[in-house]
Amino acid sequence: MTDATVALLLPMFEDAIELLSLTRTCFHRYEPGRADTAMVLGRSLHKRERELTEQLVADSSDADGLRFVPSHLERISDAAQGLLRCVRTMDGEATVFTDGGVKEVDQLFDRATEMLVCARDFTLTKNRVLARHVEIESLRFHDLAAGFARAHEGRLLAGVCTPAASSAYLSMLDYLREVTRHARRIAARVLPQDAAGAPGRRAP
Repeated sequence: MTDATVALLLPMFEDAIELLSLTRTCFHRYEPGRADTAMVLGRSLHKRERELTEQLVADSSDADGLRFVPSHLERISDAAQGLLRCVRTMDGEATVFTDGGVKEVDQLFDRATEMLVCARDFTLTKNRVLARHVEIESLRFHDLAAGFARAHEGRLLAGVCTPAASSAYLSMLDYLREVTRHARRIAARVLPQDAAGAPGRRAP
């Protein structure tokens, strides 16, 4: 059952990764058609999460944590759609980030995408090195995002960043945190962290 379950999960992973990629593209250059495509992907992930979770929970022979992975992918989809709403609002209100803000969000997109890809690969391979990598990177992501938030506060106080841009920036940081949090939870579901030999500190 596990191999069959992984085969069912992989298309959800691929769509979640594509959704995050489309969202990032819209962050750099908002295009309504591309944003609409991303939202369709998000709705599809939501529908499949319900169907697949019902199927996996009903199958008592599947004793591992794979049955809970669809819900984490659906939450990642929710976070990506939240990012899209931020980007759409920014476009409608002609809100722009500072160069520093853009670079910071880009770095977090890089890391969040990498963690999601690693979660997919770990689900496929059960490679413990990948599980440890996801755990460690989740901690690094949290520290990096916290540092960026502090730097952002300085820009806001200095008048470099506008309040409207500040709200969008902080919302995007929170949504990207959600992506990484659920990527980490996927690894924890598939292989318990004590078995993976992950470090003792846990990301929020």
